[in-house]
Amino acid sequence: MMGKSPPRLLNGPLKADNPDFNAFGSCETAQDKSSNSCTYVSLKQRVPVYSKYAFNIALGAKEYTMLGKSLRDGNWKDAESILLGAPSQPPPPPIDALLKMVLFASGMLTSPNFTGLSKRLLVARYYANEIKFAIDEIKDAIDERDTTRANEAWKYGKDSWNSYYQIVNDSVSDKVGDKFDLIA
Repeated sequence: MMGKSPPRLLNGPLKADNPDFNAFGSCETAQDKSSNSCTYVSLKQRVPVYSKYAFNIALGAKEYTMLGKSLRDGNWKDAESILLGAPSQPPPPPIDALLKMVLFASGMLTSPNFTGLSKRLLVARYYANEIKFAIDEIKDAIDERDTTRANEAWKYGKDSWNSYYQIVNDSVSDKVGDKFDLIA
């Protein structure tokens, strides 16, 4: 995966890793290839990760949606309040969600049977970093009162949130919890 970048907006399924270990002591893959035990992440691992991070991620996305409305309306004061927290307070939800997104992806996409970093995990981290870039661009645009730049950066971040959700939603089954809703 060196030297390659994921698409700007993920519009379909991401080709997953499919390691096939046959040596003694390695994981065994089913004959029909319907599932791969090398990349399987158990419910026992996914449920606590979901319960720990999903609320904060969804709250960050909700606040990010409100930020987009504030930017479209030209309401700079509300936009600043969404992205800039008080010095002695926890970070605002869109910024707090960034770390939670990386931890969530690590817990949901990392199999104990496959010691390498999966392609899906790396791409999920990439989109979390792109959201951080978009938030930084929005902050700069707010400082300069540049509506066009702020709205373009917000759209860029929205695409990154939705691409991230597309990757991690595959790991969220009904037994784990509710899938994340895409940002409209």
